Amino acid sequence: MQLSSAPAQLVEAWATGDATKTNPIPVPSQEGITPGAASYTDGFPPLCATPVASGGIPPSKADMNGILYGMSAVDVWMCAGGGFPYNSAFSTAIGGYPKGARVLMASGNGYWVSTTDNNVTDPDTGGAGWASADENAITALTGDVTATGPGSAAATLAASGVTAGSYNGANITVDVKGRVTAAATGIPAFTGASGYQLLPGGLILQWGTTGSLANDTPTVISFPLAFPNACFNVVGTDAFAGSQSATWSMYGWNTSGFTARCDGNTATAHWFAVGH
Repeated sequence: MQLSSAPAQLVEAWATGDATKTNPIPVPSQEGITPGAASYTDGFPPLCATPVASGGIPPSKADMNGILYGMSAVDVWMCAGGGFPYNSAFSTAIGGYPKGARVLMASGNGYWVSTTDNNVTDPDTGGAGWASADENAITALTGDVTATGPGSAAATLAASGVTAGSYNGANITVDVKGRVTAAATGIPAFTGASGYQLLPGGLILQWGTTGSLANDTPTVISFPLAFPNACFNVVGTDAFAGSQSATWSMYGWNTSGFTARCDGNTATAHWFAVGH
């Protein structure tokens, strides 16, 4: 058989426009209940094959329409690509779903397939004997990532041990799987009239002002950030904007600060330090 051999799809169930002449067909036999009534158990009962002169009852048009309606309604639904979700009452009536049966997920986003016969469990509540029928769905992964869930799996990446947050100019460590396993602020900075900048490799630049110092009054100036290892050098520039100026000496530096002294006038200096 070929795809081109597909029959025309049904677009409407039989006798849809004749609802008043369409009987819902019951499953149990109607013999002894409604003479001549059809059922899925008996079909048309023997009374319908008995001559009217002998007390028989002709088959009912409404019953015939009801039979064809029930069957064609299912056909139309399936022609439209529709599926049926798990139904507890239906499952009980047929003795459980057979192995290989497909039922629509409650979400409508995929199908379950039964892996066992006589399956009466509900797959949408974790019932046994069902598996996702989506061939492309992730059902299980091993290693650092695990995934669960029907249809489209929800994946969780194993924690790397790195605290979540923002890292300014971060120094990071990456393992062979591409995961960040360590992160630390690599180039922190504080910018302003007094500030500092850490550079790659550990070099640190710092700057600031001395404030107004009296002539020949050595004053200890503290760095905004103590150098972890050493201060290499400190230089100063007179900040006086008028015609008077002072001569500056910057000396005695260490990791936490230095001493500044001006000669000539009360003045202020800009200073710049380099360290590690």
